[in-house]
Amino acid sequence: MSDSAITAFARLVGMQAAFEATGNPCARLDAEILLSHALGWPPLRVYSDRDHVLDVKALATLAGMQARRLAGEPVAYIIGVQEFWGLEFTVGMDTLIPRADTETLVEAALASLKGGHASKILDLGTGTGCILLSLLSELPDATGVGSDVSEGAVSLARQNADRLGLATRARFTMSDWFSEIMAPEGGFHAVVSNPPYIPAGDISDLMTDVRDFEPMSALDGGADGLDPYRLITRDAPTFLADGGLLAVEVGVGQADDVMAMFERAGFAKVRSYTDLAGIVRVVSGKKVQIPVI
Repeated sequence: MSDSAITAFARLVGMQAAFEATGNPCARLDAEILLSHALGWPPLRVYSDRDHVLDVKALATLAGMQARRLAGEPVAYIIGVQEFWGLEFTVGMDTLIPRADTETLVEAALASLKGGHASKILDLGTGTGCILLSLLSELPDATGVGSDVSEGAVSLARQNADRLGLATRARFTMSDWFSEIMAPEGGFHAVVSNPPYIPAGDISDLMTDVRDFEPMSALDGGADGLDPYRLITRDAPTFLADGGLLAVEVGVGQADDVMAMFERAGFAKVRSYTDLAGIVRVVSGKKVQIPVI
């Protein structure tokens, strides 16, 4: 078959085989996503339009995408977008790729904030802005600040706020954790974060598409992976309103240590949340409300 007669389905099969040869467990899905993105098709159209002959431009685009995926680059970086909380976020190599596990953090924050009015939210290490913007999409009276040490991440988060129609309620700023943050009058009603939590010594063992492509500053949590939690639990009370929520994503096996940090910092109602795989993924607590005398 000549290049001019290659069909969409044949190209899908070829891409899948190439990905399977590298041991990729998501070979078929990766091929479907790349093909549908390159052609501007709904994901399953390749099966209903399997005899569609690809032109030279489409073949060249797919060849480039395939080469990038075979080199280990994540699909989300190749196509430039990732779905999270039912919303589409632009992604880039200055930020982590949003993952479904992190939706547990959004759920935990909503459980505390829904029903309230005009909540003010701080998202530390905002990356794409996916956590803050997902919360704002569910809380029409809320406003928020997203901070990140990466200028590229802050720029990308602003783009996502614009695309999602949330720019008037979200502000993004460069800050090394709390260093450049000013608390609003009365404090934030919630501080949320998905901080770096991979122990430094474990980073070399990560999958290639994470280790070699996602930003190291968003992965490395120090010697034991817990350095960011020490800083966050120490400083968050200064920025939270009385009764305000602190909620953080944690790595596998870290929940007990992080819950202990919350308790030592004086947080009340400390609890954990599991993700859909049954893994403890989020720890939260409330700043103790000071009684009025």
